[in-house]
Amino acid sequence: MDALSQLFYLHGIGYEFTKYNGEQVFFSEETRKRALQCSGVNPDDNNQIAHLNYELDVAVWLQLVPSVSLVESPENTLKIRIDERQSHAVTYVKIESLGVNLTFQTLHGLPIVGEYYLDGVRYIELALSLPNIPVGYHDATVQVGEQLTQTQIWSVPEQVYQVANKKCTGLSIQLYTLKNKAQLGIGDFGDLLALTHLCGAQSMDYILLNPLHLLFADMPQRASPYSPNSRALLNPLYIAIDLCDDAKNNLELNTLMQSDDLTALMQSNEKFINYENVSCIKYRLFKTLYNHFEKTACHERRQAFTDFCNAYSTTLKTLESDNLMFDYYLQWQAHLQLALCQNSCVAQGMTIGLINDLAVGCAGDGVEFNAQQSLFSQGAHVGAPPDPWAEAGQNWGLPALTPQKLGNNHYQFYRSLIRANMQDVGGLRIDHVMAIRRLWWCFETNGKQDGCYVYYPFEHLLAILKIESHINQSLVIGEDLGVVPPEVRHALASSGIFSNSLFYFEKQYDGEFISINDLSPHCLLMIANHDVPPFKGWWQHDDLDIKQQYNLIDEQLCTSLAKQRVEERQKLLRFINANQTQELDLQSNATDVYQSLVLCLAKSQSRLFALQIDDLDEQQYPVNIPGTDTEYPNWRRALNHTCEEIFNKNASFLAAIDSIRKG
Repeated sequence: MDALSQLFYLHGIGYEFTKYNGEQVFFSEETRKRALQCSGVNPDDNNQIAHLNYELDVAVWLQLVPSVSLVESPENTLKIRIDERQSHAVTYVKIESLGVNLTFQTLHGLPIVGEYYLDGVRYIELALSLPNIPVGYHDATVQVGEQLTQTQIWSVPEQVYQVANKKCTGLSIQLYTLKNKAQLGIGDFGDLLALTHLCGAQSMDYILLNPLHLLFADMPQRASPYSPNSRALLNPLYIAIDLCDDAKNNLELNTLMQSDDLTALMQSNEKFINYENVSCIKYRLFKTLYNHFEKTACHERRQAFTDFCNAYSTTLKTLESDNLMFDYYLQWQAHLQLALCQNSCVAQGMTIGLINDLAVGCAGDGVEFNAQQSLFSQGAHVGAPPDPWAEAGQNWGLPALTPQKLGNNHYQFYRSLIRANMQDVGGLRIDHVMAIRRLWWCFETNGKQDGCYVYYPFEHLLAILKIESHINQSLVIGEDLGVVPPEVRHALASSGIFSNSLFYFEKQYDGEFISINDLSPHCLLMIANHDVPPFKGWWQHDDLDIKQQYNLIDEQLCTSLAKQRVEERQKLLRFINANQTQELDLQSNATDVYQSLVLCLAKSQSRLFALQIDDLDEQQYPVNIPGTDTEYPNWRRALNHTCEEIFNKNASFLAAIDSIRKG
């Protein structure tokens, strides 16, 4: 292997991949060189290449242990690397925080799990058995003879945290779309709190949320929860004014609530959220809350705020603002209300409660990126290779993290990110979970769009998910739609991570829908998600009409797609009619077809089954049309009815689902 090819491998620059149609695609050397450049490496500098190859390949064998040592259950072995001539040296392993002091009088005879030859010397990797230690991260020292090295031992459970082995039913929502009982133009934590009671009354087990990440207060038109300002902070627009203690006896707030613009907002009933207006008004309301806190808060509340700021200091310090304490206050209130909603889920007897959603990346001009710029690539963005839904591939415009730099400070960035998104919830869905193994990098090569796969430290990132899920008692769902390497599916399954199935895409080789018995048991089963039209819109072809209305497709293409849709509807009818006695046809109304489909899928063995509130609301407009930005008002469409109205209308239907799932 030549030096450059070796560095491609050591830096995780992909060589080839299998396309969705089975075609094997090989990346050119020019493309791979450009990916290396984006990683901060000059592919034409032979000295730099030689130095990096030494550091990434040779030097690791000259260290007793790496900076992070994975000790995985059930083996519980610590791997050390030594010159084989040191086999008879006395070895010490000390974990001071746990009071662990181990002595190995000799290493001779221990299992050899790896070897490396350098200048005629054989270096061997040995497996030392450790006692059971608590799940988590533990600083340790390892000494072999006179050689002493520090490492951080990660005690990794065999699987992520698991909930009761039962069929769970839940509701999938985009929080901002809920009709706001306070009539402030956007769904908030107050609406979520009320929804927990409705779900609890229908024996539901969880509520799957959209990402609650911080967006851009100064640019409210940037509404996508999947292109956030920071994934470790919450969006203050979800704060319910009336749930704040500082709304009580607040004269300034009461006066503002009587103003003309507030009255106009409360009387409006728009299909799409006007983020500019909503954000302007809510932040004025937030100011009155903060002013009231500053003037009247008792010692206990001030101390609680101080404690919050201390506990979240690292993340809060990433905020960029002229009034940081005001922004800290909003984060405090958002955390309090999210925790209130999860506590309500627990009180309602829900098995899981809230399930958070973690976006695959952050915006390139946000506080997360600015605070961690050194970890990101130079000129590469996250995307996806060509697939049946985007033949040209996709560039999501999110800066790509550099694999080699993720390990800085014991992977502190990723650990903190996962922990932040597992707090105050019962589960975490990870968008595009393949990112812990590989990501498609989009970049320009000689002025032309280009891309390739880049591989990440899979074992370490998976270990973090396992550890943090137990620390936070949070189940984990990996959104694994698209081109997924077999080793990723196997690793996720063996780690107890739920996969995510969209029924629309669960097809056999002949294009027919798979049978109910073939749906995966350990998965989150949904008919669709935020990137797919709601069922009524899909059945009635409304999504095609909307695309034509917004000039996303022309009349000829719309006609062609409508013909394909009829064929898809016929396949769906064949699936439904094979699983029930009542016969449906193409003239059946969308609600009847939807309810029949749901009742069929409720019989599946899938542990997690989610209904979209959009479908219960009989929505026609999608919440998002992938591939559009300014053409269609993505991430703004509100529900037609209140949650109470939706649940009242669907009460018997929801009861039937519950009966099937428990049967």
